[in-house]
Amino acid sequence: MVMAGEESRKTESDMSAHLDKKKFADFVRIHAINGDLITREDEMLILKEGITRFGMTLDDATGVLLAVAAENDIALVSHAEHHIETLLEQLVRKGKIGQKEFDDAVAIYKKLTNGGISESDVKKRIKQMVEERGWKGRKTRWLLGTRKWFRKI
Repeated sequence: MVMAGEESRKTESDMSAHLDKKKFADFVRIHAINGDLITREDEMLILKEGITRFGMTLDDATGVLLAVAAENDIALVSHAEHHIETLLEQLVRKGKIGQKEFDDAVAIYKKLTNGGISESDVKKRIKQMVEERGWKGRKTRWLLGTRKWFRKI
């Protein structure tokens, strides 16, 4: 008889956890209601809310966030930047990136963020990512070219 009481408590807590996950999923959708993009700052705030308000673990909150983003075609800036970092590592040769490759990275970043960030902001962020790694823009021409295109960003 004691076991039946424990089982009912267990199923009640399972149902409560499921409801919390559903409410948290709705909370994530609401944060992306104005656009199809969640910034790093918003992502952090959403995960904090999942942990504090909805009583979830970080792994559970992250899982729900990723699932909702995938189901609703919501772009996460953190994922876009991760992919762009990997791309830049492949595009940079001898510590320098060419203008065409840089522009390709900008186009891919914009696509990964569903166009939710202006092109000038994307260029600034990618330039920052390049400079953080000690890389530079490549000259436009072999001998007499300049890096003006990179400095102008």
